[in-house]
Amino acid sequence: MRAADLLYATAMLQIDTRELGSGITVVTLAGKITLGLESQQIESVVKDLLKQNRRKLIFDLSGITYIDSTGLGILTFCSSRATEAGGKLCIAGAASLPARLFHITRLDTIIALYPSVEAARESLAAGTSG
Repeated sequence: MRAADLLYATAMLQIDTRELGSGITVVTLAGKITLGLESQQIESVVKDLLKQNRRKLIFDLSGITYIDSTGLGILTFCSSRATEAGGKLCIAGAASLPARLFHITRLDTIIALYPSVEAARESLAAGTSG
């Protein structure tokens, strides 16, 4: 792992970041995004990335097994922060439950959802996300 990459791990949630090139960073989340200090770490990671001018973000949710309303709020907050900083946040690989929650809550109209990290990367690189 390069020095610019980060790995955060807690009992309920693991957060890993990696650079794809073209200014695109993948934030891989595994576990549960729920009410609690573990999930608040996501906001800190995004804040740190934005300070480093890493503004094209892909949240890879393929490893997320559960997400509650607090988790949805955290993802929405992170998307807003990225937008305010002149960037873009996309969601990739959401399994059936998170994807269904994005649709039910209409967050899929606010945050672009992609079936894979590669699809999100292509869209961000082309400047067509969202």
